[in-house]
Amino acid sequence: MPQYWTDFVVPAALATSLDYTTWTGGTAPANIANLLRSATKLVQEATSVAYYDVDPLTGLATDAQTGNALRDATCIQAAAWAALNYDPLSGGVLTSGVESSTKIGTAAITFADGALAAQAKAEALTELVPEARRTLAQNNLLVPQAWAFG
Repeated sequence: MPQYWTDFVVPAALATSLDYTTWTGGTAPANIANLLRSATKLVQEATSVAYYDVDPLTGLATDAQTGNALRDATCIQAAAWAALNYDPLSGGVLTSGVESSTKIGTAAITFADGALAAQAKAEALTELVPEARRTLAQNNLLVPQAWAFG
């Protein structure tokens, strides 16, 4: 359901579960609606100063290339979260860690990059993953500053 802000509509989702399965080529997780809704908010935040035409009734981009980029970035982010077993209903709380060591018989191996992996996983909950950012950047939707007119 779209949200209305003064005289324009903000879409609740930029992608559907069908878009997700088409993009990933796999099955959507059970919490796909939550993943797409939360990924949409992240994509909207990242593109908040981008300038493009939208349908006044849906808030969705009218240009196919722009709409496809927004949809794909949303699917990319949702797929990353699904791979990380992230549940948006957790409120952004990381519920599982990154394995930093393992044992094989009596030998123990510690991964030197365990802390970096944990940091990257935590950042993926609040920031767009690199592929999603690239998709938006390639379509001129990541604008470094607000537009000024006049």
